[in-house]
Amino acid sequence: MTRIERMSLSISAEAFNAKYLGPAEVANGFVYSTHFEKLAGDYHAVLIGPRGSGKTTLLKMLQPSALGAWTGQKADAFRAAVKYSGVFIASDISWSKQLNSLGYGKLSGPNHRTLVLACFTTHVIHAVLETMAARANSEYAYRAVALSSGQEASLARELSVALRVKPEIPSLLAVRQALRNRLSDIRILANACSLLADEECSSKLASLDFLHLDFLDICSNICATFNEVVGESGARWSLLFDELETAPDWIVDQLFSALRTSDPRLYLKLAISPVSGTAYRALFKQDGASLGHDYQQIRLWYTDRAESKTFCRALWASLTQRHGLKITAEEALGRSVFEPKDNRGVRRRSPYSPGEPWHKVFTSLERKDRSFAGFLKQKNIDLSAAEIMWANKRDSVLRKAAPVAAVRDFFLHESKKGDVAARQRKTLELYAGAESIFAVTEGNPRWFIGLTSPLINFLVKTGERKVPNSEQAKEIDAAADRLIALLKTIPVEHADNLDNDLPLDTLLEEIGARLHEELVDRNFGIDPAQSFIVDEGVSARTQALLASAVNRGAVMLVDESSSKAIVGEMLNANLRLSFLLAAKYGLLLRKGKTVRLSNLLPARDSQPRSQENRPSQLSLDMD
Repeated sequence: MTRIERMSLSISAEAFNAKYLGPAEVANGFVYSTHFEKLAGDYHAVLIGPRGSGKTTLLKMLQPSALGAWTGQKADAFRAAVKYSGVFIASDISWSKQLNSLGYGKLSGPNHRTLVLACFTTHVIHAVLETMAARANSEYAYRAVALSSGQEASLARELSVALRVKPEIPSLLAVRQALRNRLSDIRILANACSLLADEECSSKLASLDFLHLDFLDICSNICATFNEVVGESGARWSLLFDELETAPDWIVDQLFSALRTSDPRLYLKLAISPVSGTAYRALFKQDGASLGHDYQQIRLWYTDRAESKTFCRALWASLTQRHGLKITAEEALGRSVFEPKDNRGVRRRSPYSPGEPWHKVFTSLERKDRSFAGFLKQKNIDLSAAEIMWANKRDSVLRKAAPVAAVRDFFLHESKKGDVAARQRKTLELYAGAESIFAVTEGNPRWFIGLTSPLINFLVKTGERKVPNSEQAKEIDAAADRLIALLKTIPVEHADNLDNDLPLDTLLEEIGARLHEELVDRNFGIDPAQSFIVDEGVSARTQALLASAVNRGAVMLVDESSSKAIVGEMLNANLRLSFLLAAKYGLLLRKGKTVRLSNLLPARDSQPRSQENRPSQLSLDMD
């Protein structure tokens, strides 16, 4: 076997999260996707995706410094097309907790909200000023401006008046420092107010006009001021709000409501997780913004597998290039069991011909699975004549049956006595191969990097050109375990007084086990249940857990409707386990038929069933 001689390198852990990277660093590792093209347009946009789906990277790439630093094939085209200045505005859980702690929790609701909004407004304004400064001091030609000392002083004075600050000198740096000081002043004010009566605190806050700036209005104002000074009258800006699922609900409501009413010179690009009751209510109220008219929607999960594969191949190429490797994912990972090599173009052979992969799977399963043999007989399919069926283009049944047959053949074991039973496999080798790796990572860049980085390091360290299926299986299992470990840390309040609902990791394992039963233990069928609908028999707490799982990417929304990318609640939501968990639990890498979730779960007054005590039949009643 040809060996690759390379020194061992490691992929930086920071590549897993763009939150900690500057604009140039983000641009250096950026891999283009069609999502970026949809996001970059001259309109308001809502960017929807679970954790790790690339929301932060996409938003940060719209900053002038990032677009200026980008050297990718499409960089020049985007620099020519994107005429606005993007302002990245971070939000995270720690920042949200800091806001909630203002005044030691002793302030009245209205007073606390006034101070939180003032902090948020100051945070947004500071981000705008950072972008202004970056453009004035840019090392890149894209959207760079030259400010004379006189122009900067004039700009700083006008900004100071608008922002109600008094910098020590008239410069952009001094104005930014004054805003940072304001954040400290607001915290001091909040702490002092915690010692006052509510009425006295309210009176004090009402007298300070800088606390009552409207963040959208003031941003529009100061951006227009900057445009006038640099000779770009009428130029547009875009506020890029990240991780809004961590922001206070009333701020989320204000931003999503503004998609219909905000200043047309100021685009809003809002990133949020798929389940948000506040965003859903703001978007779908009677006078809410209209999808396709007031804003565009970009969901960061792929309904088209071809697009997902294209992105994964590009990301693979980027990762291997960093190591000095020139090898495709197909070469390194091999063919997936579910996507065997197609010899039709060479020998005009059917994929079901003797000696071909699917013929081997079918004949193996036919020998040990009576229900599959009966299925073939019922469909009048003779495997020895399957090649003729393919030639006559009548193999649609076999195409649909193939993935199910592969999974059943992998898990069904025939003893020396001829007894056949399902077995628990300790390996996930069934899901090895490039196509399957692409599928289980769902086009989620953080998942893909996390799963494939050890595989690429294997190539580098060993010099081999093929990663063994056992190594791939090990990393798939490790990636699934990391996701499950994350789910165990999710805090969810009890929505009722009952404590007998399953914790999230056990809940998903239960769902996976029941769907695996339907796939392997029951009689063969080409469309087994692999998805589930959240019906009224599911407790409120379990629904809350599922919402958290959707927002982490462990569970995926199945609804193909473009208007259902954001949902307000889990009731009646059509879901499936992520394909990463599907591999962990021995399922198909497709959505399959839908079953009521309550039919998959144990009775609420019983303990989770063991593997041996599961019911013998899975009801698929959808009435």
